[in-house]
Amino acid sequence: MQRVHSFLCTLLFIAISLSSAAQSLDFFINALVPPNYSECAAILYNGNMLVDEYSPKGKCKLEEKNRKGVLSVATVKSSDEGTTPAKNIPFKVAIKNGRTNTIWMYSEKALQEVQLEDILKKCEPGDRIILMTVDQRYSLPHPEIELNWGC
Repeated sequence: MQRVHSFLCTLLFIAISLSSAAQSLDFFINALVPPNYSECAAILYNGNMLVDEYSPKGKCKLEEKNRKGVLSVATVKSSDEGTTPAKNIPFKVAIKNGRTNTIWMYSEKALQEVQLEDILKKCEPGDRIILMTVDQRYSLPHPEIELNWGC
């Protein structure tokens, strides 16, 4: 009986030790991982924010006259005066096909900027351009660009 009691006490001690060790490891692992979506970003067209309103209702649209220019993505700073771009960040480009609703990757490599006219050469009428951050630190709440005339 004494051996069974000692064995059970030893098992209980090991279980408690492992449980507390796992909890302390979680603390250290979580401290090393940067939080996801901790910085806000926006799409820029020729250095200016493309979104019409930096809110959940905002949309990125380009008019037909804007067929040339540079697209980029930058972090944004908000203040009482409004939202302004701060630092360019890498991104990838995809195109959403209007006929099939299929999204295909335009750029395999991360870019700092891309010429709009180069993207438009690969589009069909009704397509949309999607820009994606390559780092989960950056939230890009308006990733899709509507083209009023289609591609």
